[in-house]
Amino acid sequence: MELLKEKQLITDFSNLARQRWLIINDGVMGGVSRSQFQISDSGTAVFLGKISLENNGGFASVKNHEPLNLAGRSAIHLRVLGDGKRYSFRFQTETPNGKINRFNYEQRFDTNKNEWQEISLNLEQFEAVYRGRDVEDAPSPDLSAIVRYGFLISDGQEGSFRLEVEKIYAT
Repeated sequence: MELLKEKQLITDFSNLARQRWLIINDGVMGGVSRSQFQISDSGTAVFLGKISLENNGGFASVKNHEPLNLAGRSAIHLRVLGDGKRYSFRFQTETPNGKINRFNYEQRFDTNKNEWQEISLNLEQFEAVYRGRDVEDAPSPDLSAIVRYGFLISDGQEGSFRLEVEKIYAT
């Protein structure tokens, strides 16, 4: 398969009317972490909140439930302003019979505190995970069948967090 050379804008957060971002925190498992997803005055997305390890908690996430076709692409690029913490960019795919895979494909990245960064994530290096554990023998992701994508903070990083995202694109 020939890789496409031009950039494919996934989002620059300018058209939120068609995007469906949803927060999913550890409250689904009894935890008490909290988070928000909002647009700043300058038009960037801000994912922020507080991670608590109480009640076996410890994660917060935001997902966009918008189909995405990255067939022929080799990398996802993020322009982010971080807080020095580690985050994950994740996506879920649809199976050939139309069901959504239970697991996510994930790649983690570190941020520098108060510094804008361009993060490049090689699509071949995404790993299948389910509830924080590697999925053995997972198939390679079908990049033409992405149905959800977004960000996660976990790994016992208790306390406040803030990740600002200017844009997400693929090459």
